[in-house]
This record gives sequence, structure tokens and C-alpha cells, in this order.
Amino acid sequence: MAGVRMRAIGSRWLGRAAELLGESSVVVPLTARAPCPVVVVRAPEHTEVHPPTLVVGVDGSERSRSAVAFAVREASLREARLRAVWVWPRPLLAHEDTEAGLSERRRLLAESVAGRTDHHPDVEILRDVVRGHPVEQLALAARESLALVVGRTGRGGYTGMRLGSTVHGLLHHADCPVITVPSGTLQERGDHDRERAGRPPPTETDRPPSP
Repeated sequence: MAGVRMRAIGSRWLGRAAELLGESSVVVPLTARAPCPVVVVRAPEHTEVHPPTLVVGVDGSERSRSAVAFAVREASLREARLRAVWVWPRPLLAHEDTEAGLSERRRLLAESVAGRTDHHPDVEILRDVVRGHPVEQLALAARESLALVVGRTGRGGYTGMRLGSTVHGLLHHADCPVITVPSGTLQERGDHDRERAGRPPPTETDRPPSP
């Protein structure tokens, strides 16, 4: 698959579990092993929604940086805006400092997307911090989007667990195409180097967290 920009897997209209985990399924093996981004198309793009929007999951990790770099370029190609979503799990302890935690995650999200539109100034980036389970909240955020972009660890094995629970869960539950992007791509590394060189951040928009 050298030189391939992205691999696509179409739906066979089976039940979600049968399609992903059946003996003849190629969804999990290809998604786990491909060295390039993979789009799994179980549901159509929501092209009727305006303005068109791509959603990318962000958590500050290397795989997340790869996903953001890919998503910005994809949004430019599709003439869409980009919604960057950081999911903050609900607290286990009632006395958690919610305001301080929210401020910190907003800062981390801003850092994760800063400078990413240097070469794509046409892309508007919206930033959201939401509370809840990552699979549920990302699927909800992308319910009317063109696609949901998430990062994954580079080349994995054949089992679903090697994909990571969030990616595996989104392949089951997202109602739009899901694009998984392997970590450490050349594109991501180049963009991250430019960011570290001190390029100015783009104009972006914060939204209040969901209840």
C-alpha cells in the first residue's frame, strides 16, 4: 500500500457486529494494519447539512496530532469547516474542580490545533470540550457531519482490541463515515515541526461544554 493516500471500505449492510467481526470481514484487520488512513463507510456523508462539517477527536496524543493534521487538509479539500472535539470523562469524585479542569482542557485543545491552518487558511476550526464517554460523545458530535476523523496507533494486529476501544466503538456506533489515521505520519510530523517553530495560531472558535 505504499504511496496510497487513503483506503476505503464500504458497507455490506450487515448488522454492525457481524460486519465488523464476522469471519469474512476485512474492516478490523485493514483498519488495524494499514499504514495509511482508512475510511469505513457504514453510513453516508451528511451532505445535506450546511455548512458542511468534519469532526475530529482530539486528546493531545501523537495519534491525535496525526488526525488533526489529516482533518485540516481534508476539510480544505471538501470546503468544509472543522470541529475539533475533546471529550472529558465525567468525574469519579464529586469534589473535582470543574472550572479548573475545563480551563486546562480548553488550553490543551487550543494547543493541539494551533498553527494547523497555516497552509489551509480557508478552514474554520471550531473547538468544543464536552463531557461524557468518548465513543458516545464523538458519535453524537458527528451525527450530521461529512465524516469523523480519529487517530489510531500505527500498525496493529488483527484483533479489535489492538485498535483501541474508542476507535473500535466508533466503528460500531458512528452514523457517518469514520476515518482512522495512523500515528506518526510524515504529514503530521512536518506540520508539528512547523508548529514548534513558532508559527502563529489560526483564528478559531471556542464553544461552551455540553452539560
